[in-house]
Amino acid sequence: MWTLSVCIPVYNSDVRALVEQLCAQIDSQSGAQIDLILLDDASSQSVKALNQFVHPKVKVVELPKNIGRAKIRNAFLKYTNADYLLFIDGDSTIQAPKFIANYKNYLDDNLNTKVLVGASCYQTNKPALKNRLRWRYSTQRESLSFAVRSNQPMHGFKTNNFVIAREVLAQFPFDENLAGYGHEDTLFGLQLQQNQIPIAHIDNPVWNLHIDTNRVFMQKTDQALQNLLWIHANYNLKSLDSASRLLAQYITWKKRGGLFLLLLKCLSFATLFLKGLLLTGLSPIFVFDAYRLGRLYQLDKNASNDLL
Repeated sequence: MWTLSVCIPVYNSDVRALVEQLCAQIDSQSGAQIDLILLDDASSQSVKALNQFVHPKVKVVELPKNIGRAKIRNAFLKYTNADYLLFIDGDSTIQAPKFIANYKNYLDDNLNTKVLVGASCYQTNKPALKNRLRWRYSTQRESLSFAVRSNQPMHGFKTNNFVIAREVLAQFPFDENLAGYGHEDTLFGLQLQQNQIPIAHIDNPVWNLHIDTNRVFMQKTDQALQNLLWIHANYNLKSLDSASRLLAQYITWKKRGGLFLLLLKCLSFATLFLKGLLLTGLSPIFVFDAYRLGRLYQLDKNASNDLL
C-alpha cells in the first residue's frame, strides 16, 4: 500500500478552513495512509498563531526564515517518508467532496504514477476591477480544462495541486537558485519533460479564490520575468521557447533587429503608460503582453549592463 503526504507551503495565509476540509476527507478514507504537513515559510506571528492544529495526522513545521517557493517544496522531503507528495498552495480552496478520494482511487489503479496533475480553476464571475488583471490572465492563459491538459500533458505545468513520487522529486528537485515569484514551475516541468518523466492528468482541480490585486500582480510579474530571463541564460532548454510564447516572441524580435528591435524599444519606453492602463483593471490581455515585452527588454538590457 502506498503512502501520501499532503504538503502545504504556507506564507501569511490562514489555512484553517483548507486543513479542516482536507482532514475530514482524509479521515473518510479507511485503510489509506495519508497525512498532512504544513511548512510555514516565516509567516507573521499572528498568522502562525492561527494555524495551529491538534489533528493527529497534521504536522506543522515553522521555518525560522523565509526560503522561497522553490526551496520550500524541496524541504518537504525532510519531513515525510511518504511514497507520494501532494502539493497544494495555502490559498487554495477545496470544493470537491471527493478530492482526496479521487487521488486515492487513481493511485490505487495506477501504481507506477510518477507525476499527476489535478490543476486549478478560477471563478467565472468577474471580480472587482482592482483584482481584474490577475483573474483575466489566469482564466484566459493559465487555467486549462482537463480535456486540453490531457491532450497536451507537458504544457503549462503548475505546482499548485499535483502529486509527485518521492523518488522523482528527490532526483529532480526544484532549482533553488530561483528566488522570488514565478517560473520555478515552468523550469521544473521542462526538466521532467527533458528526463522523460511522464506527467498524467486528472480532473480534480482546486479553486483559486484568493486573487491578487492588480498592483501586487504587476510586482509579481516583474519577478517572474527576471526568473524567466535567468532560466534562459542558465539552461540550454530548447523547449523553453515553446513553454513561454512571450519569451519566444521576445527572442525572435531581438534577433531580427530592425523594426522589431525598434518596437521593443518603443514598448520599453511605454511601460509606465501601459502599467497605468493595467492597474485600472480595464485593459485587455494584449496590453499586458505588450507591457511584458517592454519589461523583458528593460530587464535583459539591465542584466547585460551589470555584466560589463
